[in-house]
Amino acid sequence: MQELSAEIWKALDGLRGALPAPHSIEVLLYDAAHHMGMPEDEANRTHLEWASLKTTDAYATLTDARMRLLSASPSERLHSIDEMLARSARSDHGVVWISQLPARRIAELAGNATRVRCAFDASLHPALLLSMQERFVRFASQDHTTCQLATMVSTIIETRLDVVPANPFSRTDAGEFDAEIIMSPFGLKIPSGTDIPRSTLSILGETERSRRLSSDPVAIADGLQSLSKRIVISVVEGMMFRAVGVEPIAREALVESGRLEAIFSVPGGMVFPHTGVATNLLVLGPNGQTRHGVRFINLSDKRFAGKTVRGRPEARPESSWLDAIDKELASDERFAADVTISDIKAKDYNLSLERYLLPPAVMAVEAFLTERQVRPLEDVVEMIRPLSLGKEDDGEFMIREAVPADIGDDELLTEPKKETLIERAQLRKARNQRLMPGDLLLSIKGTIGAVALVPNDAAVDGDSGFWTAGQSFMVLRPRKGGSSSIALFEYLSNNAVRETLRSLAGGAGIPTVSIKDLRQFRVPVLTPDEEAGIEANFWDRQNQLAQVRARIAEIEKSRKSSWPHDKLHEVGA
Repeated sequence: MQELSAEIWKALDGLRGALPAPHSIEVLLYDAAHHMGMPEDEANRTHLEWASLKTTDAYATLTDARMRLLSASPSERLHSIDEMLARSARSDHGVVWISQLPARRIAELAGNATRVRCAFDASLHPALLLSMQERFVRFASQDHTTCQLATMVSTIIETRLDVVPANPFSRTDAGEFDAEIIMSPFGLKIPSGTDIPRSTLSILGETERSRRLSSDPVAIADGLQSLSKRIVISVVEGMMFRAVGVEPIAREALVESGRLEAIFSVPGGMVFPHTGVATNLLVLGPNGQTRHGVRFINLSDKRFAGKTVRGRPEARPESSWLDAIDKELASDERFAADVTISDIKAKDYNLSLERYLLPPAVMAVEAFLTERQVRPLEDVVEMIRPLSLGKEDDGEFMIREAVPADIGDDELLTEPKKETLIERAQLRKARNQRLMPGDLLLSIKGTIGAVALVPNDAAVDGDSGFWTAGQSFMVLRPRKGGSSSIALFEYLSNNAVRETLRSLAGGAGIPTVSIKDLRQFRVPVLTPDEEAGIEANFWDRQNQLAQVRARIAEIEKSRKSSWPHDKLHEVGA
């Protein structure tokens, strides 16, 4: 089949100069579909391009490409079309076309359904695959170009596809279906004039369009109001944990419906190859059959994902996403986890995979802590959340604000480079978050897990020049009688502990660890002898690092004194 695609591409080379490459594919499909009986559409752009070619020598080239395509079987035609469209797929809010392997896995999730509704552009390939299995398949999209593509390809592969040019969220296309596949564009803002049924809005707590809506939560609400026995919904990863607009309401409604069977966590590039955005596939069951648990499935696992030469994950041909939903899990399985509804509620309806399918590093930390006495972090430190101090161009006082880039290679905070001028009115607020020697800075936003120890020589005196922390940090100040700051630093700087902290992240766009989760983050209780040994090791390591830096400085000095650096050292300095 790859040979067929190569032959078609070679034939299309003759259209260079007459048409752009993406247009030549559309014209080929139009020509082939017309040859198979599709009526002409004179108002269509592709028709006009096709008609203009008929009076030129280039039409012989187009005819050759069409004959090669139609000489193959319907399944071989679809495979060749897939290879052609995969090269020119659009990637604005998603893609018009997803490639064969993920399309097959998604189509299989429809199970044994005989009537399937596929909504939005990205569901077109699964729709075509299902239609080739002699099922009744409706494809709904408000994009005219995609509807035309659906009609052309279904004609070429000799299958019946019911194409409806309408906004799928409006539910104006009547009919009963056993299964639905909803793959709306990610993060698409829905205009206030869009006709969305009240049954959909009510799930989101909306009786009228009082708030801005985006496609992801509306897709969930749209699926929940459907009576189909199997529903597959594609949403962006952030929809699983963000606290934006109606997204938390949509998640709670999804869990409380009792219909959520499984969540597939899809790595970026596996389904949508033109974007690195991670996504999720939600699988819903029949209405009225309440489930007490949800299966979380990691499609990044090696049994589902391989790597292409470009480094992006690709679905393994031999894997089955459908079987993973009901497969019996062994105690040591790491590709999936069954989570009770009560556990999900306890985590405030967060549906991020990392909250339930623990990475090996997180499991190692859990095992480590079970062998020790532990305390919540809030019991051993005072937490100081830095506030925005504003900025005055002619402020009377200067403060230094630390950011993660100020963490030195010796694990100590260096003098912050960012200088901010403030007025006296802001000075009291700045003093309240002044850094003191022995404080720890823990990044809980963005670069989660970065940690630094404030050194003994940090500037603390006076009303100007002292150090403060940026808003991505939380200042941890050890309580009297609590843990040693160095011992706590050593624990928090461990890579496994950092990954554990990162697994708690949520937020709107930028990952953030909530104050609630940070307060309850468990740390081990150490004996005085253990703390003394940890501190001795820490300072011994600092001394060794100082010696290494001194040696590197000597080497650099020697280099600068040799040719040609001794003659050119000022040039470019």
